[in-house]
Amino acid sequence: MLRRLHIQNLPLLRDIALTWDPHLNILTGETGAGKSLLVEALATLLGAKADLPTPASRAVIEAEFDPVPQAVHDLLEEPLTPPLLLRCEISPQGRRRYFLNDALLSAQQVREIAYHLLEIHSQHETQALFRPAYQMRLLDAYAELHDELAAYRKRYHEWRHLADEVQRLQTATEARQQRRAWLENQLAQVPPNLSAENYAQLETQVRRIEYQNLFVTTLSQWLHQLSEAPHNPISLLSQAVKALQRLPEGETTLTDATTLLESARYNIQEAADLLSRLLDAYTLNPHDIETIQSQYDLYNHLMHRFQVPTVELLIETIQRYQAELAALQAEENALEPAQQKLQALTQQLLDAAYRLELARLAAAQNLSDEVEAYIAELGLKGARFQISVERLTSPHSPLRWYDQPVEVTPDGFNQVTFLIQTNPGFPMAPLSQVASGGEMSRIMLALKAALAKKMALPTLILDEIDTGLSGETAQRMGAFLSRLAQRLQIILITHLPAIAAQPGAHFYIAKQPTTDGSTETRIRPLTPSERIAEIARLLSGNPDDPAARLAAQNLLTTAGAL
Repeated sequence: MLRRLHIQNLPLLRDIALTWDPHLNILTGETGAGKSLLVEALATLLGAKADLPTPASRAVIEAEFDPVPQAVHDLLEEPLTPPLLLRCEISPQGRRRYFLNDALLSAQQVREIAYHLLEIHSQHETQALFRPAYQMRLLDAYAELHDELAAYRKRYHEWRHLADEVQRLQTATEARQQRRAWLENQLAQVPPNLSAENYAQLETQVRRIEYQNLFVTTLSQWLHQLSEAPHNPISLLSQAVKALQRLPEGETTLTDATTLLESARYNIQEAADLLSRLLDAYTLNPHDIETIQSQYDLYNHLMHRFQVPTVELLIETIQRYQAELAALQAEENALEPAQQKLQALTQQLLDAAYRLELARLAAAQNLSDEVEAYIAELGLKGARFQISVERLTSPHSPLRWYDQPVEVTPDGFNQVTFLIQTNPGFPMAPLSQVASGGEMSRIMLALKAALAKKMALPTLILDEIDTGLSGETAQRMGAFLSRLAQRLQIILITHLPAIAAQPGAHFYIAKQPTTDGSTETRIRPLTPSERIAEIARLLSGNPDDPAARLAAQNLLTTAGAL
């Protein structure tokens, strides 16, 4: 339970140090004195996103809890020696840091611990009781489904994400297939060894082939002229030598001429033979030439096709297309496994939702019975209270639970409705349709009492849960709170004298001027005589009114507070 609370440097709450009674603690004071701000500070300490004003300097909210519930010990990694000191430090920039016995904690860890330490009922929470989502939250808390809901919601978000992914894959099938066909067509002629280096080698080879073609053409032309043409020099020289040799001998000059002609024919023949050998050496295999030229032409064709000026850009474009094609193929390959996984996950989700439903149905009956008994104590005798747990269905839902089309939400496939009958003969109806403000206050208190009992909650903070009550009904609520405070600690903010007169510690909260000309909130315990004056003020507005003071004393005596 909450033993001590210390607040420093918050606007209005500059220096508050309180020691709490283990049973009933009553806070009263003028409207606007800071009671709700105190509750907001406690909510902040417990990790809630409370709306606190930003402090001018570092503010500290610290609370001591002792004894510490076993559930808190189970959450902690290291053994804890009581008391438990929970501290929140707030910077002027609004940043919050949390500490447990000086060990730094996250806000989520604080909220998990606070769940077992303290429950706060704010002024606005009674109105929230009209909302189905809040009603389900109360029922789930009573059913102690915290861990089961966390596991279900994790599975639900995984299921939702996978269902969206499968839907995306299915929706994009036609467009994906069209795009894949286009990419495959674009990449159909791309060789596997496409590279800038290969293109440079091919380009060199093509230039060499062009040079060799020129060389071979020239060699062939002149080899033909020298040795194969009808009037080639070799043949002509041979004929000349033969003709001259048939002439009568005796002329030295003629012999010399014949010798020179013979030598010329021999030299030309040697030259032709050399040209022939060169021609054989420079002549390439036609198949090799065709292969090189076709590969080179393919590169140029691809650059034209992809409309890029260089091989580097061509390769970059092709790699981008290949990556996109691989991604599309992966998506197609992923669809069937994703569908199979979704089917299995859907069944797991529905099974978990059904288990939540069974737990809710069982808890709904027990909670209904407890609340009905409590509201009878609080003056709603003859009223009936019932919690309806129904399954969410839709004819358009693709999900089936035993052939029934169901809708799943982050809370399962149920909707919870709190029903009440305050007058015999009238049908059960939702709270929002029949319950008055006073009835809602009593129903809320009954729910909080049932939850505190079920969860073994050590501390309950009630901020003006008595809204809409007066007279005998207020006295009944006061007596009920007094009995409830015998088994758990209650911190109660009230404006009703009958409730403020219950046995317990009574604190007065008020704004007071400071030496620097501003105001701050002060909270102090009241002595018995001061308590009479405060209840007299609640009764008449005047703490010194003799009649009001006598009535206040009677209230305190009747309640057993004096």
